[in-house]
Amino acid sequence: MSPPTDPVGAQLEVADALHALGAEWSRASVAALAGAARLLRGRPPVAWPHRGASRHEVAARRGNVTLRRYPAQRAPARAPILVVASLINKYYVMDLLPGLSVFEHLAGRGFEIWVLDWGAPGAAGRERTFADYVDDLIPWGVEQAGRSAGGGPVATLGYCMGGTMAAMFAARHPQAVRALALLGTPIDFQKSGLLALWSQRRWFDADRMVDAFGNVPPWLLQSAFKALAAADLPRKLTDLLERADDEAAVRHYVALESWLEDNVAFPGGVYRQYIRDCYQDNKLVRGQMVVGEKAIDLARITMPLLVVTALRDRICEPPSARALLERAHSREAKLLEFDTGHIGLTTSRRALAELWPQIADWLEVAIG
Repeated sequence: MSPPTDPVGAQLEVADALHALGAEWSRASVAALAGAARLLRGRPPVAWPHRGASRHEVAARRGNVTLRRYPAQRAPARAPILVVASLINKYYVMDLLPGLSVFEHLAGRGFEIWVLDWGAPGAAGRERTFADYVDDLIPWGVEQAGRSAGGGPVATLGYCMGGTMAAMFAARHPQAVRALALLGTPIDFQKSGLLALWSQRRWFDADRMVDAFGNVPPWLLQSAFKALAAADLPRKLTDLLERADDEAAVRHYVALESWLEDNVAFPGGVYRQYIRDCYQDNKLVRGQMVVGEKAIDLARITMPLLVVTALRDRICEPPSARALLERAHSREAKLLEFDTGHIGLTTSRRALAELWPQIADWLEVAIG
């Protein structure tokens, strides 16, 4: 048998498969822990949650990227919204459980939702750069979503790092974006908290990490995020035990903790740029970040703009996200701040009840 033409690429594909198996094991562990807490109270375990709660269809695929369509649940359907998710966290954090889903809420308001599900990076990830997303894959998603409305610009909603890429896309292709809404999106990375401190060049060498792994493993990335929230673990366990009688609370715990363990590798080529250009040199907010041989100019963001921050966000502290309001040239720009953490923007019942109606109201006006 002849050896593979790309042995490193083959290893990265195997690594993705192993990461998926690890995620299943971690999800099962979360369910088992919750089940044990329920049994201690004489209650049956809750059902294992699906990855995503709402009915939808796979509209298109391109390599490892899947474009998912969530139809509007109220007529007449409004213009489509393209959701740009993070590269490492699964998109379904915005569709966690029935009754606790951003997509369900927006579809109920008449919006048609299109979601870029990036999938595992595989062999292609080590060579991918921001240009592949900003100038190719996101435009592909916009084109597909726009066809459902007869063409033209599409509202874009970005979350976390997906929001950073959505902002880059809007600056590069403003004619393609009808309105831009960003949630917990870092723009000024020097103001983004401990992650910025830990990523400083004197302590951290992203190139060495990518050279070693090809794509950055999810377990390595998770170690940093868990360190940010290390004090939360005892509280989570205590809350689980105290609220084990409450089926809805335990179901929420299992769904959220399962999602937190269900990650994919970070594409190596983008990771080099992300750490070096954003975290270490802060080039995006300075107008010096080069993507596809051309600098990203945030002043070209002129469409209606909504910036949503979480006041207790430790991944993207509010000043990092607010910085876009100072750089963009949108005539219609709005800031919404909500007292929650980063993940709470999309997964807390209070955010669904209080924050998302405001976001949907803004989208209705901005999209028209």
